[in-house]
Amino acid sequence: MEHTSLILLFGAALVAGGGFCVYAWNGRTRHVFGPALFRGPAEGRRVALTFDDGPTAYTEQILDILRARNVPATFFVCGRNVDRYPHILSRIQAEGHAIGNHSYSHPHPYFHRRAFFASQIDRTQDAIARVTGQRPKIFRPPYGKRWFGLKSVLRERGLHCIKWSDGGFDWLEESDIVRDTLRGVGPGSIILLHDGKRDFPSEQADRSRTVSALPAIIDGAREAGLTFVPLAEFLTD
Repeated sequence: MEHTSLILLFGAALVAGGGFCVYAWNGRTRHVFGPALFRGPAEGRRVALTFDDGPTAYTEQILDILRARNVPATFFVCGRNVDRYPHILSRIQAEGHAIGNHSYSHPHPYFHRRAFFASQIDRTQDAIARVTGQRPKIFRPPYGKRWFGLKSVLRERGLHCIKWSDGGFDWLEESDIVRDTLRGVGPGSIILLHDGKRDFPSEQADRSRTVSALPAIIDGAREAGLTFVPLAEFLTD
């Protein structure tokens, strides 16, 4: 009986520990994994539009839409795609959009050493700097998940961790991207969409549905009285 109780107690501890890790990786806790920006202030009815996993050929179609509608955006890029499409990254910069680090190859964060992710971040910083002459100050972790050691890696490099508050689930084929994006968007929202795909090679990524949905997302947010602003307006330092 006592042996059974110990087993049950050990199992409960594992579940609780696992639950804490899931919450910490995905949640808003600061003390273990460091601060992260999930949304901006409600004042001014501002929203920020962000794209992950590019650049790819679809990025250029997105840039066309953003230019036509005069919308600023932030592109969290993977270093591997920067090396493949440096001319697209150059266009992102030339058209005044912000660039963030999204790791080199979008690995899953679990069960890797601190040095592995430090290398992922540094390789991407170097790839971006070779093209733009600048190193980003913002980082979005792959899958939006933080891990042990990230806080010190970002602090040493002067990087802000950026998450999101709303998204269109455009990586799911069954999603209604416009509806899912606009459903929760409000003042201070940081919107997540994708111009690439986490699986490589990214030239196989099909983001045509995101491209098609983008005009309606922009128009819907503006009809709700929201203004698109650079993500930098939501950073306090």
